[in-house]
Amino acid sequence: MRTFRAGVIGCGSVGKVHTECVKQLDGFDMVAYCDIFEENALSLLEQYGGEYATSDIDRFFADDSLDVIYVTTLHDTHAEYSIRALLSGKHVMVEKPLALTAEECVRVGDAVNQSGKKLMAAFKLRFHEMVLKAKELIPNPVMVSMQLMDNRWGDHIWANDPIKGGGNILSQGCHATDILRFVAGGDPVETYATGGHYYQANGLPDNISAVYRFDNGVAGNLIVGDANTPSYTSKFYMQIFAEGKSVTLSDRLTTLTYNAADEEPVVFRSTEAGMLEENKALLQCLQQETEPPVNHIDGLYSTLMIMQAIESLNSRKPEPIRPLIEQLNCR
Repeated sequence: MRTFRAGVIGCGSVGKVHTECVKQLDGFDMVAYCDIFEENALSLLEQYGGEYATSDIDRFFADDSLDVIYVTTLHDTHAEYSIRALLSGKHVMVEKPLALTAEECVRVGDAVNQSGKKLMAAFKLRFHEMVLKAKELIPNPVMVSMQLMDNRWGDHIWANDPIKGGGNILSQGCHATDILRFVAGGDPVETYATGGHYYQANGLPDNISAVYRFDNGVAGNLIVGDANTPSYTSKFYMQIFAEGKSVTLSDRLTTLTYNAADEEPVVFRSTEAGMLEENKALLQCLQQETEPPVNHIDGLYSTLMIMQAIESLNSRKPEPIRPLIEQLNCR
């Protein structure tokens, strides 16, 4: 079976984890590393092996021997690098968020369609074993609640920068909106949100609560912020409800408690293996020439769900989501 040759742009902590995952998979080979700080690229080359390290991004895109490019750079470069990689004939795994605006997400989608190459958006929470177990136990929920509450982000964290990272609500909140839509099993029609900017120096909203109406009737609730991580629930916490039963996901979504009427609670446990599993899923879709399980449309929804919640903070009224998707003519 064919081995796909990969390169990673952005050789920080996330690029390193993806490299570790690739090295565990038969059929993938990480051969090239690129970073604006060449010493970071050289460090990964020395640690994991390969063929070259560079700070010259043009060399990466011009390398016809690469089949796949991983984009694990600052958020404001995700769209640009993904588009350039696709149009240079490479498949793409891009870290979340796909982009910081809906318009950039659409441009990425246009590049996917123009190039005929595959793009997978890296939303690791979808691949957590207990999240998949929850969907198995309650495939048709009536209500889903997702909480992503971090400890306070420092003023000088790059992801908290309005331009480079978008701030915590978008930077990490896209994880929460993606998994909320995934578990709800439908597409969001509209959202209403409250909260806002309380203390962050960047002036962006730092804690929000939003509700979503999905096209299949599911009611969704979202809490995202960086006030303080509660020890009881952990940073990632989800509850799923249907008639006569519920699921609670705690311990960063690795512990699942299932309750059904007139039955004793059942507890399941796993580990955080989402990044390895999403890399396995990318390899499988490349080998089988199928659609990636998380594509540019999913990336667009995750960004737009946050953007429209922030818009609702300002307008103080419900804001549309699916009508905007239709206006953007996404496919």
